[in-house]
Amino acid sequence: MQEVVAMPENVGQWKPPFNADEDVKNMSLVEIAERLDKVTAWMEAERVEEREARKAYEVVAERTRARIQEIKDYASDLISEQQRRMSNFSGMLGRQGAAAPLAAVAETKPAQTPRRSSTDDNGKPRTIEDAIMAIWELADYDEPLTTDEIAEALPEVGYESKAAWKSLKSTVNQALAKLCKAGEMDKFRIDGTPVPDDGKARARRYMPAR
Repeated sequence: MQEVVAMPENVGQWKPPFNADEDVKNMSLVEIAERLDKVTAWMEAERVEEREARKAYEVVAERTRARIQEIKDYASDLISEQQRRMSNFSGMLGRQGAAAPLAAVAETKPAQTPRRSSTDDNGKPRTIEDAIMAIWELADYDEPLTTDEIAEALPEVGYESKAAWKSLKSTVNQALAKLCKAGEMDKFRIDGTPVPDDGKARARRYMPAR
């Protein structure tokens, strides 16, 4: 239940502090002087009520702005999740359409040279780079993967992250760039064909270097 902010009394029910029906032409000079002496007090009373109304408005306005921002944040989360799922769906279609070339890459994949111990005492990857490289050690992964597919597979190798999906993808992209620069990761187009090192084509899939 929303909290109700109290507004100043008599809002919308103002009654003049003077007799509006009294004709000033019928007043004596003394009466006119008495009324004029009260004018300042009357106006100050109205200004006090105005200030109270402004305070009440600011409370409501600030609360409304906070609620609108919360709604915007929620909408942003919805859009991010929608885009992630649509991207995953597109990736699935791409994987099905590129089954033949991807399978060919997998068949020619030689045994990997043993790397340094990439897990800690609990068997979990030491770094996200280690976690990414470990994905292809699983039986279900033997072909180039997209960034989304790599991020989704990280929990399967014991890598845990509480970061938002967008932030996790950014971290994965940075790790992939580091692995590619070190020569540990090969880059591929969406159809599974290798990306040349001329910098003209953009990598869409990745797989540990042969």
